[in-house]
Amino acid sequence: MQVNTMCIVGAGTMGTGIAQVAAQAGIRVCLLDTFEEAIPRSQKLLDQSLQGGIEREKITAKQAEEVKTLITWETTYDPLAEANWVIEAVFEDIKVKAEVLRQVTDLAGETVPVATNTSTLLISGLADLFGRPGYFIGMHFSNPAPAMKLVEVIPGEKTLPEVTKATVALCERMGKIPQISPDIPGFMVNRAFGALVSAAIDMWVQGGEPEAIDSSIELALGHKMGPLKTADLVGLDVMLAVLRSLHAQTGHARFEIPSEFAELVECGKLGRKSGEGFYKYGE
Repeated sequence: MQVNTMCIVGAGTMGTGIAQVAAQAGIRVCLLDTFEEAIPRSQKLLDQSLQGGIEREKITAKQAEEVKTLITWETTYDPLAEANWVIEAVFEDIKVKAEVLRQVTDLAGETVPVATNTSTLLISGLADLFGRPGYFIGMHFSNPAPAMKLVEVIPGEKTLPEVTKATVALCERMGKIPQISPDIPGFMVNRAFGALVSAAIDMWVQGGEPEAIDSSIELALGHKMGPLKTADLVGLDVMLAVLRSLHAQTGHARFEIPSEFAELVECGKLGRKSGEGFYKYGE
């Protein structure tokens, strides 16, 4: 399956990051978002990410400009009709995803693979909302997408073998390391990381200092970044949604959410993107 033109639905942090990764592989990308205010934010995120790549000598200034020429933004779903690969990267809300997948079903080509970047929801369930389950698959990027090498590839019960094979090939083309995951809530990474973050939050609720919790895990387990720092980077609103989804789907007590953590999000303390979460950040 040749991929020349990709549509990504959702111009948030993940959608923008995936667009950069695809464009760096020479794929023309259209980022779709019906919220007009999301577009300038996405463009700013892309500029910041590319500038960071230049400063870290991961890409050249010329390559960064080439990436920009391959990405466009739209506020309608019309470009779906021209895409030969689609990735859904909207917020982790089943109602939002259902509406997006309805639009994709109506407008995308019948044999165009459609991947979801969901972090916790079952692929087989979402495939039923899409309507063409053979061409539906999970493609879960880690955040930040341009830097993180892993992509979890999650076939649903009815995903065609050739779609899985094409997804693995696309990941490799984009410089990522694909790993096939079982279709379980949270897949592999968030199933394990959700439990770790939940345990770290419980320690924090009981009086542990974030720096001590993170440093202990970094030093003892060899993690480059502790769970609370990572949660701040991902976004505490995103982390809250992940834990809620895992708890709702599994019923495990390990994913229960302390009120103190929910209150952080309700107060707008979302981590790095808001300037404060478990830690405080400067400009």
